[in-house]
Amino acid sequence: MSLEFRFTDEQEQFRELLADFAERELLPRYIERSAATEFPYDALRQLGELGVLGIGLPEQYGGTGEDDPVLLGLATETLARGDVNIASAPIQVGLVAAQLVHGTEAVQQRYLPGLIAGEFNFAIALTEPGSGSDAAALRMTATRVPGGWRLNGEKTAISWAMHAEGAVVYAREPGTSRSAGVSCFVVPLGAEGVTKRHMLGMGCLPLGWGSLHFDDVFIPEENLIGEEGRGFQVAMHHFDFSRAAIGLMCLGAAERSLEEAAVYATQREAFGRPIAEYEGVSFPIAEHATYIEGARWVSYKALWAREHGFAHTSLASMSKWWAPVVAKDAIEAAMKIHGNLGYSAEFPLQQRYRDVAAYLVADGTAEVQLGIISRGILSTERLEV
Repeated sequence: MSLEFRFTDEQEQFRELLADFAERELLPRYIERSAATEFPYDALRQLGELGVLGIGLPEQYGGTGEDDPVLLGLATETLARGDVNIASAPIQVGLVAAQLVHGTEAVQQRYLPGLIAGEFNFAIALTEPGSGSDAAALRMTATRVPGGWRLNGEKTAISWAMHAEGAVVYAREPGTSRSAGVSCFVVPLGAEGVTKRHMLGMGCLPLGWGSLHFDDVFIPEENLIGEEGRGFQVAMHHFDFSRAAIGLMCLGAAERSLEEAAVYATQREAFGRPIAEYEGVSFPIAEHATYIEGARWVSYKALWAREHGFAHTSLASMSKWWAPVVAKDAIEAAMKIHGNLGYSAEFPLQQRYRDVAAYLVADGTAEVQLGIISRGILSTERLEV
C-alpha cells in the first residue's frame, strides 16, 4: 500500500481553476460583499457555472455523479482564499443535497437542479434556543395529520435563513425523546406559518443568520426526507463531512492572510531593515505556517477516510475543533505583523478574522468536538487489550 500526500492531476487542475477565480473575481470584492447583509447570488451562480456546487451529486440534476469529498474540501479551501463566505456555499449545498437525495423524486426534481446551478440556496434548521450543542434535545414537533404533518417550534442561529428558498428541518414526533423519533422534512420558507427574524453577527453577514418560527406549518407526505424517525442519525453522518470541510475553509482564509503578512514583512522596513529579518516577525510566520499545515492534513485525512469508507467521526471533530482555532490565531498574527494596517477596515485581515470566528461555534463548539474525540479514544472497545 503506497502513501501519497498529493492530489491527482484532475484535482490539481480544478484547484488551479478555482485559485484563479478566487484571486480575480472573489478577493477584490470580498470586503464590499462582507459588509452587506444581501446574499451575493451573482457569485453563487458563478460557482454553479464552474461546477463547484455539484461535486458528488447526481448527474441527472447537473452534478458530477462521483462522490469526491476530497475535491469538495479542496474547492472550499481554495475559494476561501478569496472570500470565506462564498467558500461556505459548496459545504452548505453539499450538506443539504446529500440529504435531499434521500427524498422523494418530486423533492429532488424541484430543488436539486437549482441548488447545483446556484440559482437559490437552502438552510439547515437543526439548532434550537434550548438545545444548541445538545442537538438531540430538540423540541420542535412534527404531528401526524391526514396527508402529512404539522410542524411547530423554533430554530435559531440558522445560517442562510434569511435568503433561503427552503430549509431542511428536523422535528420530533410528540412524546419521543433524544434522537429517537426525529424526522427530516423539506420546508419551503415561503409556506404559511413560517416567519423569519434576522440575527446580526460580528461577521458572515451575507449568509443571512437568523431564527425561524414554525406555527402549525403543514408539510405534505412527499416532503419527508429518508425514513420517518431516523432524521437525526442521517444528519450526524453528514456533519462528519461538513466539519472537515469547514476546517479547510477556515484554513484557506488563514493561508492567504499569512502569505500577505510574509509579503508585507519583506517590504516594510524598521530601523533600516525589512521587518522579516527580525525573529519577532519571522518566527511567528514559521510557527503559524506549521500549525496550518498540520491542521490541513488532519482535515484532508478525514475527507479521505470518508471517501474510502473508513471511520472518520473523530478525525472530523479534530478538524472542526483545531482548524478554526489555528486559522483564527494565524489571522491574528498576520494582523499584528501589518500593524495599524492590519486593523484597518480597508484591508481584508480584520474581515477574515471576524468571519472565521463564527466557526469556533458554528456546527458544534470546541467542547462538543473534544467530547466526541475523547469518547472515541476512551471507548471500551478501543481500550480492551
